Amino acid sequence: MTEENYKYRTSPFLLRNQFDGSGKFKIPTIPKAELIDDDFKDLLLIGFDRTKLENNNHIDRMVHFFLYDYKFERVWKKPDSEIEKLRRYKAVLSPDFSMYLEMAPVMQLFNTFRNRWCGAYFVSKGIRVIPTVSWGNENTFHFCFEGIPKGSTVAVSTYTVSEHNNHQDQKEFFLKGCNEMLRRI
Repeated sequence: MTEENYKYRTSPFLLRNQFDGSGKFKIPTIPKAELIDDDFKDLLLIGFDRTKLENNNHIDRMVHFFLYDYKFERVWKKPDSEIEKLRRYKAVLSPDFSMYLEMAPVMQLFNTFRNRWCGAYFVSKGIRVIPTVSWGNENTFHFCFEGIPKGSTVAVSTYTVSEHNNHQDQKEFFLKGCNEMLRRI
């Protein structure tokens, strides 16, 4: 094996195995954040796509990723490029990679892994992280809540319920997942 091959095969950014994981798939665990009630007093969020390193406006906010995935894909591909900027904010929600019902289950699993890996990585760099939880249908319940310690404060998007013409089936699937999340986390 060449040195170049060895370096590639052992790169932490290829393996993504540097964090303790939970469940069958060893989904990385985002450590439980130490939060107080004041952290949520007058809470304001800012979208990741609106954050800037050179801008001191809004650094009292928490950064969210409730955006199209392409707008924050770089936190997965090159996470170090965003650390200095994210560290300046009050806290960061873990990236909300899509969990569409229509997605192949393996993509839903992969996006859950990416969410937790990025969150754990941010914590390892000194950033306060609140896990974002997403789920598909009941087939995702065996992995989509992994990597979040019981009793953690979490963030959840209601986009699926508020959009899509408020279809009753969307509300039902959301509530099933929400109830399962409350039971597990």
